Amino acid sequence: MRQRFLYLWLTHWKTDCQKISRTTADTRHKADQDVSSENSNPTTGQADDADGPHVITRADHKGVLVCGLNARARDAGLYGGMRLSDARSILPGLHDSPEDDALYDMHLAGLIRLMDRYSPWVAPDRELHAHGLQGDGGLWLEITGGSHLFGGETAMIGHILRDVKSRGYGARIAIADTAGAAWAAARHHPGASTEHILSLPADHEIAAGFPVSALRLSDDIIALLSRLGLKQLGDITPLPRANITTRLGPDVLRRLDQFYGRLPEHLNFKLPDTPWLIKQSFGEPLGDAANLALAIEDMTGKLCEMLAAENLGLRRICVRSIRVDGHAHTITTTTGTPCQSAPHILRLLGEKMPGVDTGFGIEKIIVHAPWVEHVAFRQARLDHQQDDSSDGLALGQLIDRICHHLGPNDILYRPAHHASHMPERAAIRQSPVGGARPVRLPDAPLPKRPVRLLEPPEPVEVIARSTNGAPTRLRWRKMIVDIACAEGPERICPEWWGHLDDDHYALSRMTRDYFRIRDQKGRMLWLLRTGHAGQDIWSIHGIFGG
Repeated sequence: MRQRFLYLWLTHWKTDCQKISRTTADTRHKADQDVSSENSNPTTGQADDADGPHVITRADHKGVLVCGLNARARDAGLYGGMRLSDARSILPGLHDSPEDDALYDMHLAGLIRLMDRYSPWVAPDRELHAHGLQGDGGLWLEITGGSHLFGGETAMIGHILRDVKSRGYGARIAIADTAGAAWAAARHHPGASTEHILSLPADHEIAAGFPVSALRLSDDIIALLSRLGLKQLGDITPLPRANITTRLGPDVLRRLDQFYGRLPEHLNFKLPDTPWLIKQSFGEPLGDAANLALAIEDMTGKLCEMLAAENLGLRRICVRSIRVDGHAHTITTTTGTPCQSAPHILRLLGEKMPGVDTGFGIEKIIVHAPWVEHVAFRQARLDHQQDDSSDGLALGQLIDRICHHLGPNDILYRPAHHASHMPERAAIRQSPVGGARPVRLPDAPLPKRPVRLLEPPEPVEVIARSTNGAPTRLRWRKMIVDIACAEGPERICPEWWGHLDDDHYALSRMTRDYFRIRDQKGRMLWLLRTGHAGQDIWSIHGIFGG
């Protein structure tokens, strides 16, 4: 499976952190003023200053330097690394704050916990956070094989942007095949939006237009490339590799190979602070699949024992195998119920093991259970042993194996009743195991409903009507349908409480009339009439009995 990396670029990280902290403090201060009976002086204009140009400063042997700035300061021509005195000469009313590493670390830890929802493999851009002078930040997420859980890569980007911006951070996101390409696309993709997807080599022309700063090179090398007239990646890639190393040093070629995936890049993932994680490094790399399977079996057994001791069961397990060349392969499987059975988990993992390429050897294995739940057992034996062959556990394991083969697009479910008069909403899907809601309410006199609903309803053409306006002949599926008898109408009004925010809303436009009709062949059909003001729209919404 091709690896995919997501890079979250926090465009104004330091100033955003301080603005969020200041806003929280002001809110608490106002709350204290409301509760207190004493009249205190109002807060000074820090909030107003923060809405204008704002920079973060750092003092060193060179003086006071700017190491972070917001959008207003950047638009005014300020940049990271300049002296504060030079910045004040451009903007005399500039607001500045000292750098607060503890505050940034606290916000970064919270953001990593938030991103753990989307991927257990989150790596902060440590070089940028430690030595960057622009005040931005970033996180890498390895999302290989996991984007479908959120509706695809585009939908996943939308979810992350919503979560990040709702907390007050400005961000741009990009997804690419390598960590370096994702880093570059987030900053230099020509699109105007805040979300970009780059697939190499299909998008080679787009990548060739990136500036040379997209390779994360030092300022000296970027200046040298500019003097040589090499300003874009497309200017460097055609050059002979030997000449690049001789004239520019090894860093340019190394970053270029990492960008295109010819050389692996080692990311320092921030593993979750949880006891449900086991790491094991091997002095002698595991060179074949048999030894790899034995190691995973031993580590999975230990993890299940740890969970059983706390009366917990895993719902998802991730096994990450890291080769000596830095390439990582992740296997993930999910169970329908909390599971403590190592043989069952190993059976699910074993079906995905043939896809792991050991290469020159596996030097590190990480087994992680990011999703665990409490297990509610029913005592079935007098001794302390738990019988894993009970009907509930056996059914749950059978469903896990079936879902494992069906894939993410096919799921098993049971129908359940939902309190709604709308036919398409009267039934919902529920888990095939565990507690079940009834398919229909036992004491509710529900009207007759078809066994099969057609979604969407299939349009029909009314050919003939009776004297009272009821249809007697239809054209449906290019066939003539003669109506032998009809019952109805059954009027269903829309759920008005779900349309309170709709402009120009009228109940009559969404009111439905249903007829139970029988045609000349004996079929029972559910005929639907919608529309208003004499503009009736007819369709077939269901079939009774088949």
